[in-house]
Amino acid sequence: MKHCRHGICVLVGAVLFNTASADQAETRGDLEITSDDGNFSAKIGGRIHFDTYLFDPDIEDPVSTTEFRRARISLSGKAWGWKYKLEQDFAAGDTLSGFRDAYIAHDFFGGTVKIGSFKPYRSMDEMTSSNELTVMERSFSSGSGIYDGRQRQQGIGWHDVWNCTTFGLMGFNTRDPAGPRNEGVGAAGRFTWAPIDDDLSTVHFGISASHENPNRDSDELEATADYAGRRGPTQLIALTPGDRSLFFGDYGDEFFYFGDDGGDVNIAGLELAGTYGPLYAQAEYAYAEYDGDYSISEAVFEDWFDAPPGFDCDPFFGCFIGDQDVHTWYIMGSWMITGEHKPYDLKKGAFESAKPRSDWGAWELTARYDTIENRDIPNLEANSTIIGVNYYHNPQVRFMVNLVFGDDEFTGDETKQLAIRAQMSW
Repeated sequence: MKHCRHGICVLVGAVLFNTASADQAETRGDLEITSDDGNFSAKIGGRIHFDTYLFDPDIEDPVSTTEFRRARISLSGKAWGWKYKLEQDFAAGDTLSGFRDAYIAHDFFGGTVKIGSFKPYRSMDEMTSSNELTVMERSFSSGSGIYDGRQRQQGIGWHDVWNCTTFGLMGFNTRDPAGPRNEGVGAAGRFTWAPIDDDLSTVHFGISASHENPNRDSDELEATADYAGRRGPTQLIALTPGDRSLFFGDYGDEFFYFGDDGGDVNIAGLELAGTYGPLYAQAEYAYAEYDGDYSISEAVFEDWFDAPPGFDCDPFFGCFIGDQDVHTWYIMGSWMITGEHKPYDLKKGAFESAKPRSDWGAWELTARYDTIENRDIPNLEANSTIIGVNYYHNPQVRFMVNLVFGDDEFTGDETKQLAIRAQMSW
């Protein structure tokens, strides 16, 4: 007899096994079960994103491949007045790495308080569901850039919606579900305002802020850029040490690090987006300060950043890296050539995908320019230009094609990528 390896499978099985005692089972659009006394409900959801990546190499030579970008099962609902969600991504490699949203929630002071693992309230692109993304990967202002490896955190947050505004605040530990136990802490908040939101047009403004402080047993905090698409070359943009013995070695050693462990990362972001009929545009700017004050040998610098330093290094003390100012921004747009309109989700403060108006589906042309730069290390900048087309077969099935033009100004690499996605969600 085979055993189910993931806890979410046990929960799904328990819900399905007990349907006989349920008073109501809804199957319109999804599967939802409610207990006869109304105290418990469960809804099963999921998504499959299957990708193909083809590269035109330059200096770097990444491997063209296929992969399941996402393969998720989720269980959500209510239990005696509390909401819950548990989501597992089987494409992540193992159980802990695959945890996505895993929280309980309850109404509190007019809003909702969440406890567990979920996305901190920061960056419009980050708050957009992967099912609703205009292009296949998120921008450098999100977990694909300045929040690298820190897309979801464990903690407590509160979120509320008033008329045309939203506000969210979260305090968290810097540990992700698969990371080491640590004493790092952080906080993030986001405020959005949509003064215009009707069937024809929407105007959105937003601001966000984030503070992260690694502490005992914390991993380093990084900003990176996958400038030629996923599975392509990655450029390290900035690094703040954690507290896991990153620094070691003695003077004169060929490979050495020395400096202070820890340091803060502070980020502020601005958002502007809108729609008018079938036209859509979105832009964000983020400024980040990564604490430094450490030195590394030239060999280690080249290993980390993939190119020699563009500044003089001390022959005894190595290459000094102080505080690092990182600037990133993008502009993105699309045109629904079949005439559909992207709806605005006021609760999230983000846009959803358009829904096809005919049985023939819907077509969308897309484009984005994205850039990120460390202004304290000369020429440490990466850019990405994307043009694409999306075909919505129906509200649950979509096909995406992206042509990515990468540009790493630090190494000179200009790798390109053709990316294709087949996607279903329910």
